Amino acid sequence: SALGLIDVPLASTGAQLVFSFGVSLILFHGGVGVSLRVISRTAIGLGLLVLPGVLLSAAVVAVPVLLLFGLDPVPALLVGAVLASTDPAIVIPLFDRLGLRPKVAQTVIAESAFNDPTGTVLALTLAGVVASGSGTFGGSLGEFATELSLGAVLGIVGGGLIALLLSTHRFGVWSESPAATVLMLVALEYFINDEIGGSAYLAAFVAGLIVGNMDVLGLGQHDHHAHAFETYVAQTAEIAVLAVFVILGVNLPLGDLWDNLWQGLVVMAVFILIARPVTVVACLVPDRRGRWSREEMAFLAWCRYTGVVPAAIASVLVARAQAEPALAEPARIAFILVAMAVCATLLAQATTAGWLARRLDLVERDEVRILE
Repeated sequence: SALGLIDVPLASTGAQLVFSFGVSLILFHGGVGVSLRVISRTAIGLGLLVLPGVLLSAAVVAVPVLLLFGLDPVPALLVGAVLASTDPAIVIPLFDRLGLRPKVAQTVIAESAFNDPTGTVLALTLAGVVASGSGTFGGSLGEFATELSLGAVLGIVGGGLIALLLSTHRFGVWSESPAATVLMLVALEYFINDEIGGSAYLAAFVAGLIVGNMDVLGLGQHDHHAHAFETYVAQTAEIAVLAVFVILGVNLPLGDLWDNLWQGLVVMAVFILIARPVTVVACLVPDRRGRWSREEMAFLAWCRYTGVVPAAIASVLVARAQAEPALAEPARIAFILVAMAVCATLLAQATTAGWLARRLDLVERDEVRILE
């Protein structure tokens, strides 16, 4: 962005393909990494974190955005919704190196993967409200619920089909071709959902969740087929993550970032130190079945990373603003704050996660280290 050597407009076909299909592959990978057996005990708390928790985070962040940037309530809530999602692409390799307790690690990974589609649908729904100029939610809540429902249903169907085709079952005719199977069906699901109005991002995640837990459905894979599938999905998701961040970087408005630096830092402080702890306490305290300890809640309150999906959604809003002027200002602010949130959460939280986990006695094996 500073040197001006690369030009990839956010509205270009390549960028939009990365933000749509690429992010779907990232979410599919996030679903594959979640174990239903591990998270079943924490299902209530997880459900609260990924539905009301996202709304609560968005509302808390919207307050300083409204006061410091002078936006109206709905555009400010839109900015909060963009920031509300966390990032499974970052936490999965981080926790693998850390050796965190499965209960905590799987809950954070599952929350990150589940709340990405929730935050995305919420943000895009609010973007429609802002673009229409109505300022009222009216049918938007119904649209929000419909998108999530359709996405979940098609995700179940698509995930079941992928699992069947890759399994040792007699219908597993593509067990040796995981790349073709995943690419074709995830792409097909994305465009079907986009056409009928469902959440393509949620569908991709749910499909990955089913494929990653195909043993629960009584379907198995040969070890070498499973290894090939996991390797392909992980590498494809990593490439997509890099592409999203490169496009974000080359389009970053450095002048705007500097001009809004102090306001952005205040929002980051509220975002990290208030919104996340409030959300964790509000969602996990009622979950008696999960038996959350203070140490576990403290770690979850500190452990939230902003990454590829918020970056992609902010970029999509900036691209849409060219045709929908009402989105211009909230999209610009969301783009700036997402860039700051990526840096702030990685520099402040990811680098201290290992120390905090060991301090709270949440690490199972001590021989694994991460950056400190």
